[in-house]
Amino acid sequence: MSLGRLQHLILLTFVLIGGFYILMDLGMTVNPLSLYPINFDIQVLPTSYSQRSNGSRVETDDRLEALTNGVTTKRFRDNLRNDTSYITSWSNAGLTNQFMSYVNMIYLSTLTDRIPIIPPFAPDHHISASAGIIPFGDIFDLDSLRNQMRTPILEWRDVKELPSGSSEPYSTSEVEDLGCWTTRPESEGEPIRAENVVHHLGVDVSYTRVPVRTRLQPWDREELHVVLPQLAAVTYPRNPIVNAEDLNTLAPSPRGHFLRPDQHLTCFDTLYYATSGTKPFEWQFTWSPAWRTIGRYLTFTYGMKELGRDYLLRMFQTEGLSEEVPPFIAVHIRRGDFSAFCSHSDRSHDDCFPPVSAYDKRVKEVQSDLISVHKLPVWNVVVTSDETSPSFWADVRKQGWSYVNHTEEKTLERYGEWYPPLIDMVMQSYALGFVGTEDSTFSLVARRRIEDWNGGVAKDVNVQKGY
Repeated sequence: MSLGRLQHLILLTFVLIGGFYILMDLGMTVNPLSLYPINFDIQVLPTSYSQRSNGSRVETDDRLEALTNGVTTKRFRDNLRNDTSYITSWSNAGLTNQFMSYVNMIYLSTLTDRIPIIPPFAPDHHISASAGIIPFGDIFDLDSLRNQMRTPILEWRDVKELPSGSSEPYSTSEVEDLGCWTTRPESEGEPIRAENVVHHLGVDVSYTRVPVRTRLQPWDREELHVVLPQLAAVTYPRNPIVNAEDLNTLAPSPRGHFLRPDQHLTCFDTLYYATSGTKPFEWQFTWSPAWRTIGRYLTFTYGMKELGRDYLLRMFQTEGLSEEVPPFIAVHIRRGDFSAFCSHSDRSHDDCFPPVSAYDKRVKEVQSDLISVHKLPVWNVVVTSDETSPSFWADVRKQGWSYVNHTEEKTLERYGEWYPPLIDMVMQSYALGFVGTEDSTFSLVARRRIEDWNGGVAKDVNVQKGY
């Protein structure tokens, strides 16, 4: 090699290294797998849909090469390729718990070389059955995640014809038999039935308990957590570590069949209590593999971001004057069902929970940290809460804090029952600082977003301790 060529290569190397550190100085987190900074705006071609005369959904993107047909079919089995393996799950509890469960399922898909099929959100906890179904991809930008993962990601509405509208969301004309796994503890005799989502999808499910070896603590019959790499060994398409046909079913389907877990479409009743094997409740930690690999790339759709932004601009009274949301600290004060923490207390409902002043103390700490970290004073504070007591909201106003009044906004009437918490969730994601309620998953995921998406600062208030 000539001296001139060698000098040219050395110069190019220094330029590339210098560019890398410039990106780091600009606050861009570089993902060595994708070679793109996380907040780099990658342009992806949007998925487009057309409508067939029979009402079926046709996706024109090549992504649906993962299916046999380019159109939804009456039976999901008619749309699954014989040379491809798939994974899905249901979930129960509130919106955030369902989100976490589905993120864990997508993460497990990466360990098993299976294509995930994501169900919609279905009413279970906090949301009444009359609210109907809301598709996952109506809230979260799956194109962005597909681009990051470089793999197909499907929704059930891509695969099977499902009820549309809110009149009969839980009545599907074609009901198919399916055998799934249950992750319920050894001490529990019933799976999570997740009836609303299962009825919407039109599947009649029997359940087989996952092997004891998949538990975080296999010797404990009360153990809730299952280990994702162990589940991968059990459900990998080729040479799984156990033969599902040798296992006994835990519970028959509502229609009476006893099918063993399906190998083509492996499925779980819930994956909320799933862990990499290091700790229980891993989402509490910044290094959570499911969050780092999947969850943090699940940004909101453009429409949801615009909706949350519009609410913030109206609340700050800057709509029409500025398109920029002022810097603010989000505060989530969970009460409602957290009154269970007060069951052994003789204090009243209002006195049992930490006072607003406890959250104010944490807000001041976050404000101080934001000045240290970002050299930015942030005085605006936006509160979200499930509390309905007028005295509580009077205390919030006394602090000089802001909040969206969904009653005055007529959010329920305009958008439906899902949207008050959804809009709160999106508004929180615009914040630079956060104060949440410890042990609330709504607070936990908001914290993860604010810290990772915005480089924000977060603190918690513990309900049982009162501070």
